[in-house]
Amino acid sequence: MKKITAALGVAALALSLGVAAAPTASAQSSSSCSYTNSEPTLSRGSTGTAVKQLQCELHYSMTGSNLTRDGIFGGGTLNDVRRFQQCAGLDVDGIVGPNTWAALDYWTTASDYAC
Repeated sequence: MKKITAALGVAALALSLGVAAAPTASAQSSSSCSYTNSEPTLSRGSTGTAVKQLQCELHYSMTGSNLTRDGIFGGGTLNDVRRFQQCAGLDVDGIVGPNTWAALDYWTTASDYAC
């Protein structure tokens, strides 16, 4: 019980000091993917620099992803998003929301691939 109380106290202190923070986009730390730091919810039909960022992060997160970084969320991007979501243990819905972005940000800078 003392260990649990101590751990909770340390966690509360860290949070109050800002030491522990929610995961942030690490895409900016990947020199290969620097289209944007914006991570809006994306789905088929989305366009723009956030889609280019998505396409780049998919490339660096999975083997065999050969998407053209054209900023158009079409069928190829949808297929890669679904494959990535499956490999990362996420809900496979083809929608790139906060959970998918967080996983992409992690795998983009990891020394291995999600799949």
